[in-house]
Amino acid sequence: QNHFKDEAKKRIMRVCKQAMSMLDDACDQIGKRFLSDRLPPALLEPELSLTKAASSLSTSSKTLGNPHHDPTKKIWPNTLCRLVRPNIARLVIEDSKAVLYHCLDNSRVYHGTPLSPMEFEIDDAPALEQLLTTVEPHWIMVKDLIHGDVEDKMEIAQALYDEGILATILA
Repeated sequence: QNHFKDEAKKRIMRVCKQAMSMLDDACDQIGKRFLSDRLPPALLEPELSLTKAASSLSTSSKTLGNPHHDPTKKIWPNTLCRLVRPNIARLVIEDSKAVLYHCLDNSRVYHGTPLSPMEFEIDDAPALEQLLTTVEPHWIMVKDLIHGDVEDKMEIAQALYDEGILATILA
């Protein structure tokens, strides 16, 4: 009797784990498709002034109302950052890599530009997840990201900043 229950429990747990894995993969595919289908976000001036795109604007960041921002800067451990707009990026684990998809470079023509994923090491995933879930009005310091090495934290934040999906201010 107990042997039967234990064996049934093991098999049910195996089926549940497989189903959860399939569900997770399906959600990732739907999320990627959503990002691919959507228009690029139309960032407002206050949002633009906090991103790398501010360097291409004809006016300085000070005239855009943000004297604490330098668009040509390097990311430092005390830099405050957050995602420029909620729901513009998704982190997916593929082939033992952390792959980040975003819609900032999407074309205004339907599927005019394919998604361009950013690949990171799997150990960067917790820091990436923290950055993707930090949205307005909250900020997070680069040094507070979940990762072992400060240099790696800075590289991760710099990559997202260079891509234009991370808003930053000097602390």
